[in-house]
Amino acid sequence: MSRIKSKKHVGVYQHLLANGDVSYYYNYKDIDGKKVWVCVGKKSDGYSERDAVSQRRKVLADISYADEPLYIKKRKQQEIIKVRELAQKYFDEKKDMKNYRDAYLKYLNQIDPFFGDKNIYKVKVEDVRDFKKYLIEKKKYKPASVNYYLALLRAIINYAISEDVITLEKNPSVEVKLLKLNNERQRILSEDEIEFLLAALIHNPKAYLFTLIGICTGARPQAIINLKRKDIDARSDKISFMPMKKGPQYTVSIHEKLQVTLYDWVRSLNPEDYIFFRENPKMDKTKHISYIAIKAKIKPIMDSLFNQGLEANDRINKVSLYTLRHSFGSLLSAKGANAFVIKKLMNHSSIKTTDRYIKVPHVEAKKYIDAIL
Repeated sequence: MSRIKSKKHVGVYQHLLANGDVSYYYNYKDIDGKKVWVCVGKKSDGYSERDAVSQRRKVLADISYADEPLYIKKRKQQEIIKVRELAQKYFDEKKDMKNYRDAYLKYLNQIDPFFGDKNIYKVKVEDVRDFKKYLIEKKKYKPASVNYYLALLRAIINYAISEDVITLEKNPSVEVKLLKLNNERQRILSEDEIEFLLAALIHNPKAYLFTLIGICTGARPQAIINLKRKDIDARSDKISFMPMKKGPQYTVSIHEKLQVTLYDWVRSLNPEDYIFFRENPKMDKTKHISYIAIKAKIKPIMDSLFNQGLEANDRINKVSLYTLRHSFGSLLSAKGANAFVIKKLMNHSSIKTTDRYIKVPHVEAKKYIDAIL
């Protein structure tokens, strides 16, 4: 007769013998991960189900005292799964994410040379800390960039764990803390500075249009990169953006100064074509330009006009692509828009974020201060 599972205890069984006696058993997994059955003894010899429970608990306790089950350790010693393999599976699955190409290039440029050939079962917390130190001290990356690479590595390993590609109890990168960021940018562009910047970009149509959209809509750079022809409604003079964080698609009215340039640019595009399409290595309007590529067109001009003499990691005072967005919020405030209008136009999830981004010009503030007395 087959073994009968205990109704009270996991892994404990009874076996009825032909002579009416009862044998007690329990099971567990051995070093190879195979199920092992152990006979505790017969009822006629004084054994009971309680003895089976007690012995099974002792075996499981011996296993749990180790860092991890022995069969898992043995499996890891036999397996060699490179981080590069995990990354390839991750990016194959994430081809539809909005910043796919940028993320993949960043992985190839920095993470793969450091971890690509490593066996994931040999990657320790200390290795991730060394990578963080390398980004800070050797590459001189800003905190936001360091955090991006650490988060990307973490995401790749988490994906492999969740998909059962690897068996890890804990992602080693999780224990490495991200750097604290000071996201409060103080630098904004005045209306005169905006005109200087646009004039300097006039001979680079794609960079000029990107900058004009940024300053006239306040959209995040990646949202502008993801714009397609179908997102431009010339009849209603509206432009729709995909949110880069949370929430549905949102619309912004198209500024008069933007209309002529934008409508002329999109006239020959098909609905699914990207406005900022890729031209390297060949023109492909079904794929958008990378953030790195558009930044390379605009950043040198910004540096020449506004960033001379500033340290490379001066995130607060340097003019960047994101300065266009912050200047948009500040200009709205200077023209009398209240915080709730600005929150909607900038697609902020919290009014606190809006308060942090808005900068009131000194001249405007002084006007109200002078009017006190």
